[in-house]
Amino acid sequence: MDNLSRVKIYVFLILASVFIFSCDYKSQSTIENLLDNFSFNTTLSNSTQIIVKAYDSTVTYRRSGSIESFNPIKEFKTHNKQQVKDFESIFENAEKTSYCCCPTSSYSLHFFNQKEMLALFYVDTLQFKDKVRVYEGSFQYSYIIEKQKWLHYLKEIDKK
Repeated sequence: MDNLSRVKIYVFLILASVFIFSCDYKSQSTIENLLDNFSFNTTLSNSTQIIVKAYDSTVTYRRSGSIESFNPIKEFKTHNKQQVKDFESIFENAEKTSYCCCPTSSYSLHFFNQKEMLALFYVDTLQFKDKVRVYEGSFQYSYIIEKQKWLHYLKEIDKK
């Protein structure tokens, strides 16, 4: 085999590797999205109660997380399984995002199965005018939802 043939083979292998790895990145991203969605949906379907705690961001010093050591200004609790199921409706047409840096926690979302806490999420209501960011505690992914839906849900579960 002559040198020109070897160079052609190496160039082909390099191009093929670049193509394969770029596709692998997309696959990885798709797989991560599926796992995140599955994890969130599993948490939601296994939940028997959701507790939402509202915090004053001036008191929490606009923290992104770990606000549970502060006293909430208000607490909302679901009272039945239907209210837990209704939580899904606020995610219709939600935009899923990847890593989000430095949101401000306005609320904490606690998902429970009986007495066991399944997951903790945070909610940023200050970043956008008409939207709300619901984000996972390690900031790896979030959902952008309509602020009106969020406020309506809180109003509904606040009814006794």
